Amino acid sequence: MNQTKLKTPVKMGYGLAETGITAVQLFTQIYLLKYYTEIVGLNSSLAGIALSISVIWDAISDPLMGRISDHTHSRFGRRRPYILIGGILLAISVLLLFSPPQIASQIGKFSYLLSVYLLVNTAMTIISVPHIALGGELSFERNERTSVFGWRLFFSNIGMLIGMIVPAAILQSLGDESSKQNIITSRTTAGEIVSLVILVSSLITFWVTKGKDTIQSDKTKQLPFFQSFGSVLKNRMFLILLFAFVIATIGRTFNSAIALYYYEYRLGLKESQVVINILLPFFLVLMVSIGFWVWISKKIGKKIPAFFGVFGLGLLTVIVYPLFPYGELRPPLIAAFFGGIFAGSILIMDSILTDVVDYDEFKTGEKREGLYFGIWKMGVKFSQAFGIAITGFLLDIIGFQNGLTTQSPEVGFRLAMIFGPGVGFFFILGSLLFLFFPLSDSKHIQVQRILTKRTLKNMKR
Repeated sequence: MNQTKLKTPVKMGYGLAETGITAVQLFTQIYLLKYYTEIVGLNSSLAGIALSISVIWDAISDPLMGRISDHTHSRFGRRRPYILIGGILLAISVLLLFSPPQIASQIGKFSYLLSVYLLVNTAMTIISVPHIALGGELSFERNERTSVFGWRLFFSNIGMLIGMIVPAAILQSLGDESSKQNIITSRTTAGEIVSLVILVSSLITFWVTKGKDTIQSDKTKQLPFFQSFGSVLKNRMFLILLFAFVIATIGRTFNSAIALYYYEYRLGLKESQVVINILLPFFLVLMVSIGFWVWISKKIGKKIPAFFGVFGLGLLTVIVYPLFPYGELRPPLIAAFFGGIFAGSILIMDSILTDVVDYDEFKTGEKREGLYFGIWKMGVKFSQAFGIAITGFLLDIIGFQNGLTTQSPEVGFRLAMIFGPGVGFFFILGSLLFLFFPLSDSKHIQVQRILTKRTLKNMKR
C-alpha cells in the first residue's frame, strides 16, 4: 500500500486525463441533443432514445471494465494501458459524432447517432473506469486521497470549461449565431479541439503515472465475476452512497440537458451570453471552491460537508430559477456564484467511495477498486440515461416546437419548472439519503490501521 506523500506533479499528472474525459462529457451533454434535434433534424423522442441506449450500454460495460482492469497484469500496470487506449479511441469517436453525413430519413439519422454514440461511450468506459480506480490506489492516506481527487476535480472543471466554452466561442466568432451553417462549423471545429484535448491529456497521464500502477491482487482470494459483483451489491454502505449519488446525478443530467433551452426560451439569452456570463463564472467559482472543500473535510470529516453542499445546491435550484426575469443576466450570475460553491462538494463523494473500498478489503481481503468504481459509474450512467431520455420526452410533452426561434410563454414557464424544482428535487433527495451513510471517519481510520498491519504482516512472510 502506498502511504508516502505524493508529489504535486504526480497528482496533477494523474488528474489531467480528466480534462479530456469531462470535456467530452460536457460537450455532448450540453450540445448533442440540441444539435441533432435542431440542426440534423432528428425527432426529439428518437434522439432521447438513441442517447439513452448508448448510455445504458456504457453503464453495463463499466463494471466489466473495472473487473478487467482489476485482473490485468502487464508491464505498463493494470490501469494505465486502458487510459492510453481509451484516450485514442475516444478522440476518434468524438470527431465522428459531430460530423454526421447528410441523411434524409429519420431512421438513418437515428441509426447514425446511436452507432457513433455507442462508440463514444465504449471508449469512455475504457478510459474513465481504470482512471478513477487508479486515483484511489495512488495513496492509502485518507487526506492525501482527498487531495488526489481534488486535483481530479480541478482538471475536470477545466474540461468542463473547454467542453462548454469552445463551441459557444467559435459560434460567436462566426457572427450570426442563428445561422445553421455557422452552428455546424462551430460544432465540427469544437469536436476537433476536444478530440485533441482528450488525446494529449490521456498521453500525459499515462506517462506521469509510470511506476505508480503497481498494486498486485491476491489471486487466491479472487471471486468469479458475478459472485464478486453480487457481493458488492450486498454492501449496504456502498448502496446508500451509490443511490444518493445516482439520484443527485439525475438532477445534474436534467440541468445539463435542459440548460440551453431554459436560458434561450425562458430568459431570452443567446448561447454565447449564457456560456460566457453564467456558465463560465459558475465553473470558475467551482474550481476555486475545491480548496475550501478539501480543507473543511480534513477539519471536520467528509460526511457533513458533502451533505450540506448537495442540499444547498438543491435548495438554491428549487427557489431561484423559476423567478428570474426575462432578459437579465445579473440574477442567474449571482445564482451561478453560490451554485459553484455548493457544487465543489462533489469531490468528497469520490473520496468517500475509496473509504468504502477500504472497508470491503477489510471484510473480504480482496482489492476490488476497479469493480467498485465500475459499478459506481454504472449507476451514474443509468441515471444519466434516464435523465436524457426523460428530457427528450419532456420537450415533446411541454409543447416544445423544434426549429422555431421562439417558443410560447407557457413552454418557457414549463422549462423553468423543469430546470428549477425539477432539478433541485433530485439534489435534495440525494443529500437526504446520504444522511443514512453509516461509515464514520473514526471507523475508517480504524479500518486503515488494521489493513496496514495486515499488509506489513504479509510482507514479513
